[in-house]
Amino acid sequence: MNNHTPPSLFLRFFRWFCHPDYREDIEGDLLERFEGKVKERGAKGARWFFAIQVMKLSRPSLMKNFIGQTQINNYAMFRNYLKIAVRVFRKEKSYSLINTFGLVLGFVCCLMIYLFISDELSYDKFHADGDRIYRVASAYMREGRWEPYASNSWRTAELIEANFGEVEELVRIMTSEDIVEYGEKRIYEEKMAVVDENFFDVFSFPVVAGNKTSALQGANKVVISQTTAHRYFGNEEAVGKVFEVDDRAYQLQVSAVMEDMPSNSHFHFDFLVSAETAKQIAPAQLFTNIGWDSQRVYVKLAEGSDPQVMESRFPQFIDANLGFFNKENFKLFLQPLPDIHLTSNLGLELEDNGNMTHIYIFSVVAIFILLIACVNYMNLTTARSLRRAREVGMRKVLGARRGNLISQFLFESFTMTLLALLLAYGFAHLLLSPFNEFAGKEISRNVLLEGRVLFTLFISFLFIGLLAGAYPSFVLSAFRPINTIKSGRSAGGRSHLLRRGLVVVQFVISIGLIAATAVVFKQLKFMQNKELGINEDLVVTVRLQTMDRSQLGAYKNELLSDASVKGVGYANMKMPGWISNSAPYKAQDAEADEEEGKTMKIIRVDADFLDLVEAEMVEGREFSKDFPSDVTSSVVLNEAAAVQLGWGDPVGKWIEVNGNRYTCIGLVKDFHFESLHRKIPPTIFLMSPVYYAWSYVKIDGNNIPSTLAHLENVYGKFVTNREFSYSFVEDDIQQQYEGEAKFTQIFEMFTLLAIVIAGLGTFGLISFTAERKSKEIGIRKVLGASIGNVTFLLTKEFIILLLIASFIAWPVTYYFISGWIDGFIYRTSIGAGPFALATVLAIVIAMLTTIFRSMKAAMVNPVESLRDE
Repeated sequence: MNNHTPPSLFLRFFRWFCHPDYREDIEGDLLERFEGKVKERGAKGARWFFAIQVMKLSRPSLMKNFIGQTQINNYAMFRNYLKIAVRVFRKEKSYSLINTFGLVLGFVCCLMIYLFISDELSYDKFHADGDRIYRVASAYMREGRWEPYASNSWRTAELIEANFGEVEELVRIMTSEDIVEYGEKRIYEEKMAVVDENFFDVFSFPVVAGNKTSALQGANKVVISQTTAHRYFGNEEAVGKVFEVDDRAYQLQVSAVMEDMPSNSHFHFDFLVSAETAKQIAPAQLFTNIGWDSQRVYVKLAEGSDPQVMESRFPQFIDANLGFFNKENFKLFLQPLPDIHLTSNLGLELEDNGNMTHIYIFSVVAIFILLIACVNYMNLTTARSLRRAREVGMRKVLGARRGNLISQFLFESFTMTLLALLLAYGFAHLLLSPFNEFAGKEISRNVLLEGRVLFTLFISFLFIGLLAGAYPSFVLSAFRPINTIKSGRSAGGRSHLLRRGLVVVQFVISIGLIAATAVVFKQLKFMQNKELGINEDLVVTVRLQTMDRSQLGAYKNELLSDASVKGVGYANMKMPGWISNSAPYKAQDAEADEEEGKTMKIIRVDADFLDLVEAEMVEGREFSKDFPSDVTSSVVLNEAAAVQLGWGDPVGKWIEVNGNRYTCIGLVKDFHFESLHRKIPPTIFLMSPVYYAWSYVKIDGNNIPSTLAHLENVYGKFVTNREFSYSFVEDDIQQQYEGEAKFTQIFEMFTLLAIVIAGLGTFGLISFTAERKSKEIGIRKVLGASIGNVTFLLTKEFIILLLIASFIAWPVTYYFISGWIDGFIYRTSIGAGPFALATVLAIVIAMLTTIFRSMKAAMVNPVESLRDE
């Protein structure tokens, strides 16, 4: 028996509005179609279908007669309402344009934010079994806290697959990069990955050519993206073509072509190389070393499996299978695939991810913008009641009931909202491309035609039309005929009070957004400009790649032969970057239980590195060529390492790492090798020439193009099979905060638009105030008041309301923004500056908005405003 029922809210709404003569027949048809859609689309799709059909049926011809209404010709009534709405719009163009433009701007902002948020929330949800796919992440205990990584070892993945029966499929992804050749084309490809043969059984990336089932079976097989196929082969058939890789060290045959991975995937690759290929060319340790975290491991669980149960078994699994790891210093955990993009910011992520906090912030901003636009409409509509008071009174005298008047004014509200929504929808189409470029997105215009977007717009139309029009409708329809016809004025005591309250709400939001923007900008600048403990200016990094490590001395000497090169150093990793190498240790004067489960980061550098980056030595000395034993028996520690070891005087003490004992020769002041998102870890600096992978070149900056040409020329002599590439450390440091910079820019843009909308409302209200007080202004001018006096008269109320709003906005904004900024390990102080700046800017904006209209009113000849008395 089918127990599915339609959404009760929409069913009750239908029964409420539908005319009794039609209700039974239409409801029967609706329920019958609902049952059909349950079989066709499932319960969720059927409920959406039912809701949409009910909203489509909510048209005047099917509505019952509500209390207070008489049986009239619906068509004639709404035609009359439309005429009145058009007449009002023409008669009061300035107010109507302000209202419409404010709503349009608000809708455009909200629509763009909605598209941005929808895109962020859509990541990895296109996979058929996405709700059963998880990434197995890991974490190491360091300094008493867990340090999480997105990676695991090849061997760990094998053991997971063997020990957990609920794992239906397991896929490893190992990133790679290499030179790929075909014919005359020779390209250094960075988006390569080695994957298991069941990759397409887990991930739903469409294959457009070849057999996806067997595409990754066997060695020397590769699946490429459509863009890559076109880049190498043009319009030729790609399947069967053979690439030469790594200077013809091995070959890859194209076994299939897949569609380009969509933008809303948390990883993107152009080459998927079969795992059997890696087994032929990679070192054996890759497949056996538990500590070699080279893989991102994904599992698809069997239907009905509980991921929490699987996670609860990980500690026992670690103790039983992972050698020197134990549940006290290492853990595994599962990350649902759709959650990775917004909730995961682990070490060794495949790509930079989003941030759920940003989603919450933009959602709040969208609500605020829409609220400001609605407040504008409500304020200006009730303020204009002065002009429409006699109209309302006359209609009541002629027999109009309050329900008729409410319907009329709601119709005007919905008409204005619909017009604004249609204009906003058109502007959204036009602005989507520049918005994509600005926000770093690839949102298609087709998204605007999707049912969920159109349905959201329809619901927004109903909600905003009702929210913006309800209060003005009830206020205007409540005017007393005698009073309004006699005086032409509304009895506006309570409406004035509410209008002031709504203005305060606008100012609270505006000041809060300005203050929040100032703090966000301040934090970004703090991260970009914070002293890192080194001098990164004019330091160029060049990857050594296939250079013979025995030639490092000759390479350095040839670089230094040019006077523009001031120094050369080596390290095993690029700065800034994640320090992925760490190890447990034993140390002099340390108890065994104190060392248990603790590790230290390891950076391998040469004798010139610390001096080249101008790291400050606190005690002892740096590595030196004058002490050959430094290569095998000496270490330099940073301050964080000395604190973890409890060494007040570390020089001369021994520490044992990876079975080797070293003597500490120096203590270097803590400096940031990683980004400011992470705390400076306890770090051991070793000399290990075989591990050096990056050269650091300090240049003088007098003729940078010439110096870079020298670097490229020297590099070409020592590395003949790789393209020369470089970057400046200073640029790489700034690039780390690109996500924060983009967030700041988007936040600033929407804050500015919110202020513009609020400014429009303020301009409209000051115009209304000037009109309402025109006779008072005329009398004051006759009595000698200056233009300044009149301007102050019109603006003082807004300044008072703005100051009241400041005292409300400051503590509320501080509470929320302090929670955001506390998420940063290294953060700026908030201080009073952003709040004072917000209030001052709000006053300036309000004054600029009102001063023109105020002075215009003040300069009117008093005869003009008093002659009708």
